[in-house]
Amino acid sequence: MMEAKRTIRSYIGPGVFGWVVLGLFLLGALLCALTGRGEREVARPAPVAYDQVEDPGEEQDVFLDVIAISEAICPFSDSRFYYVAEDDGHQFHVVCLSEDELAGLENQRAYWNNSGTEPTFSRLVGRKYPIPDEVKQSFLSVFAMEGAAFDAFFGDRCLITQPAVTARKAIGHPVGFALFLLLALLTAVCQVLRLSAVWAALTRLEEQDALASAAAELLGDDVRQMNADRLRFGGNFLFGWHAGLAAVWKDVLWCYGRQFPLFSLLMICTADGKRHPVFFPQQEEKALKEFTAAISAHNGSVLMGESAANRAAWERACRS
Repeated sequence: MMEAKRTIRSYIGPGVFGWVVLGLFLLGALLCALTGRGEREVARPAPVAYDQVEDPGEEQDVFLDVIAISEAICPFSDSRFYYVAEDDGHQFHVVCLSEDELAGLENQRAYWNNSGTEPTFSRLVGRKYPIPDEVKQSFLSVFAMEGAAFDAFFGDRCLITQPAVTARKAIGHPVGFALFLLLALLTAVCQVLRLSAVWAALTRLEEQDALASAAAELLGDDVRQMNADRLRFGGNFLFGWHAGLAAVWKDVLWCYGRQFPLFSLLMICTADGKRHPVFFPQQEEKALKEFTAAISAHNGSVLMGESAANRAAWERACRS
């Protein structure tokens, strides 16, 4: 029994080619996805000097070259704090840095704590914003200053550094990815439908106790091959290569064809409710006519031609 199933499945099953095509489409989609750009810095306009921008509403990066950084004065968030920064012109500014940024300013911290050390410059890049009132009050408290002195010393703007904007991992060829994925999906659906047809054909032959005789006829010397061995039929059975078609002649209920520029499609509908497509190249028109004549000779009750009435009759026969 298993050997008979294996014999029939090897002829009517989807074969290796469909799985190879599916694998190639999936590989194409994977390659399109993996060729995406990784996280990288997005191009931003070159920053201008801190003193050149007054309007905090401008979407313009500014830079400040600093030689000294104070202790943290007050928090901006859990990991960012406000500091006093001394620039290379020995002017003082309010700046907001992250803890990671502060860790890279060891020389500037050392210079703040000991002005006798050699000053080194480090560039801070960010945006210029008004100093919040609560921040100003913290500075007034820490430095015991009056509001007017604070304004004269620090001004009313601060520098808040901006982290580098990065592009997320993206698909490098989104159109190709979508196309390959769609083709893979369609191929997978076709493979599943073919497997379903194979399973239905084998199940019906098994119910009819015809598996052994069908396998013997498929490989027998008397079986007739047609359309480059895409069809085999003998006295009792009809087989379709990679079409999921293996049926006794009385189960071949309806056939209809469609013409295309380069080929013809013959759809064979069987009693198990499955449709089995068989392709005939343009030069095989004669073989197609011979085959339809052979079907009529083996099963005089087969429905011929595509029509609503034939479709309804086939569906009723499948349900009975």
